[in-house]
Amino acid sequence: MMNPHAIVVVVATLLVGGCLDDEPELSETEGAIVGANRLTANRLTANRLTANKLAANRLTANSLEAQALMATVEGRDVMSFIVGCAMPTGQNLTLTDPNGVSYTYPGWLNLAPAWATRVPTVSERRWVTACLLARTNVNGVPVNISMRHDTNLALTTSSAERALYTVAEGAFYGDLFAATPVMYACSNRSWTQLVGEFRACALSANGVTTDCGFTYTGSCSNTATCTDKTAPFGGCKGAVTSYAEVLTIFLTPTQQQGQLE
Repeated sequence: MMNPHAIVVVVATLLVGGCLDDEPELSETEGAIVGANRLTANRLTANRLTANKLAANRLTANSLEAQALMATVEGRDVMSFIVGCAMPTGQNLTLTDPNGVSYTYPGWLNLAPAWATRVPTVSERRWVTACLLARTNVNGVPVNISMRHDTNLALTTSSAERALYTVAEGAFYGDLFAATPVMYACSNRSWTQLVGEFRACALSANGVTTDCGFTYTGSCSNTATCTDKTAPFGGCKGAVTSYAEVLTIFLTPTQQQGQLE
């Protein structure tokens, strides 16, 4: 199942089931079609306190909370990714900014489809959070990624995708929509410095925060971090909470080499 708006084809996949992250986000008003995995870290972190207010509303409601996020270009960018993570392919959501201008965003991953009609559950909030964190890039440079989880059917992978994307980068989890937003990442790599224009959101130079500003929880394969310490990881801990809603990112060997050079 490929997003109907996709403009880039990688190998033979780009599947929703396979979760190759290269579908575009579409705003009919702004007329922008760009690579989906270019949500920049500063836009996400700058809008996290506004985004958390969405937890009290359904996404289609033009509430004051939704309009607050829709009031800026940066906020609308974050909203487009929220919709893409939550809604299924083929379902668009139209929201308005405070000036009454309408923006239509397409769904893609189907991680919280009921959010369109009711307030999200805690688990749905966490799935969308994991998706947002996984799709964030420190430099805003599009990078093809494979997002995986062992049991979530929305993240089922194809054999072709698994054969191409073989290097586990790290895992992402948290709750951006909680009263106090939390964003966590653990790493599956031994190096800590980003080189070049690849992803860095699971990397930490100081052992406290990642290069994207997420709370760094250490090595994903450490039992103290994740109870399922084999990628795709699961049961990962943030502070005193264990999260079942964890997304593990896989890269190609070429992408891994690019970060080491």
